[in-house]
Amino acid sequence: MPKLVVIVGGFIIVAGIILLGMAALAVIGQLNVGMLLESKYLITLATLLIVVGLLDAFSAIIVARW
Repeated sequence: MPKLVVIVGGFIIVAGIILLGMAALAVIGQLNVGMLLESKYLITLATLLIVVGLLDAFSAIIVARW
């Protein structure tokens, strides 16, 4: 079980760093946020956010029981 916690936690950290980097690039104007709202990218972005949220909740349950 501890290995699973480390794997899920590591994935969440990496995904969080990527999402924070995207937000930082959008704030300084280097990332066109309108591009992410196009239909072909919107599904991918929404899926990524949902997966990260579910993994975060899953790891919180594991850590709470551990």
